[in-house]
Amino acid sequence: MRILVIDDDDGLRTSMNMVLQSLGHEVALAASVVDGLARAEEERFDVVMTDMNMPGLDGLEAVKALRNVTPPLAIVAMSGGSTHSSAEDYGVLALNMGAGVFLPKPFKRADVAKAIETAIANRK
Repeated sequence: MRILVIDDDDGLRTSMNMVLQSLGHEVALAASVVDGLARAEEERFDVVMTDMNMPGLDGLEAVKALRNVTPPLAIVAMSGGSTHSSAEDYGVLALNMGAGVFLPKPFKRADVAKAIETAIANRK
């Protein structure tokens, strides 16, 4: 599968790249929602994994925009929360906006694999 990871944290993008490749996926990385949305419009992905709490456009705006990409994408929303909102708050909002699954940070390799499966099953 082709998976796009959108996250402003360099370390997390690097880790996700290694984990996803070890699971047999082809991975593309974006450091911002703007860059991620541009890639999603230009290239075909099966799954987009996006952080919720990022500067500029945030993950909720990404989820909303990604709902309009054709063919439908499986979306995994990720968050560890922020000083203003808990991870669970972001999760509820992301699911209401159209994400297929919410993956709270920190997570393990098995959590990533399960989230991808669930997002594909819940693709809208």
